[in-house]
Amino acid sequence: MGIHMKKYINTSRRINTKESEEWGFIVINALKKVWLATLIIELFLFIFFQPNEECSRAYYFYLFVARPSIGQGVWLAAADILFKKCIKSKSHRIVSLFMMILVSGFAAIAVWVHTSVGLMPVALLFPMVLCPFYRDWKMMVLQAGISTALYAAYQGYFLPYSPYLPPENLLIDVTIFAGCTFVTLVLEEQVNLSYILQEEKSVRDSLTHLYNHETFYEELEYHMKRYEEKKETFSVMIADIDNFKKVNDTYGHAFGDEVIRKVVVAFAEGHGNNDFSARYGGEEFAMILPKRGIEEAAGIAENIRKKFEEIAFQTELGEKHFTLSIGVAEYTKIYENASTFFEQADKALYEAKRSGKNRVCCAKSAE
Repeated sequence: MGIHMKKYINTSRRINTKESEEWGFIVINALKKVWLATLIIELFLFIFFQPNEECSRAYYFYLFVARPSIGQGVWLAAADILFKKCIKSKSHRIVSLFMMILVSGFAAIAVWVHTSVGLMPVALLFPMVLCPFYRDWKMMVLQAGISTALYAAYQGYFLPYSPYLPPENLLIDVTIFAGCTFVTLVLEEQVNLSYILQEEKSVRDSLTHLYNHETFYEELEYHMKRYEEKKETFSVMIADIDNFKKVNDTYGHAFGDEVIRKVVVAFAEGHGNNDFSARYGGEEFAMILPKRGIEEAAGIAENIRKKFEEIAFQTELGEKHFTLSIGVAEYTKIYENASTFFEQADKALYEAKRSGKNRVCCAKSAE
């Protein structure tokens, strides 16, 4: 337990392009929303400001609308450029630190400017909401230290040397509280989005982006349960690229990966939106076809087989075409477990391979 608490992920590995885009989407886009909301709040308070001898409306606009909005906007734009140009290919920990400084600085600008609002220092805690996103306890401790240091700067310098402190006002307090609530919701939404993206990655195959082997069996068990409860029949199919080892040996593994990706294209064109496709393993693919009997499922399988066979691959040896063998089985009785049922489709696939490949074979009906 202690080892896992010290380090949740490998923070030294580099962030790839797709991951960096997710970081930018989640954090930087969240701050853009917060920036816009903050500007609206500042303009709202400006409308109700009553000028006095110490502060004219123009001076108030400069202090509490133009100054923070421009400062946060420049900060955010510079961070966006820096992230895209320099940071996105760095290690997870460096990207985390960059995001931490970005969010903390963004909050600090508002707090240091709006020194007269008693609730504003609470904004320095907002970056802590994003700590679960870093998944690194050292970053969490560092974030707490940064927030504390920024608050000390607020108390030691910005509050005593504020150019103007408007009198306390109930409208200001209520508006700022509502704004803080909105900011919290925005940041929590981004953290939830991060978890959703991570969960989606965990159930997908990285090469094809189809569901993986484990997720396929979870879905299969779900449909088996539906059959037990409501007698909703369904079918499954398993497809295998014929002579795939020869493809890799002849053209290389990178070309083999491209052939695997094209199976996804054939699957997408050959089945409906409600069907569940997965990369079962290696060059094998599986599909669950809800509410479809063996004949309809076999028709879909045949359509997929034809579409894949039609795909042309350009090689040094000229244009090449590859084929699929497919086995299909319908769930017509209760099986002991998912593996036992899926063996029926696997046996049908074996028969398709044995009888010449590039064909669809159906499992015999269960008695």
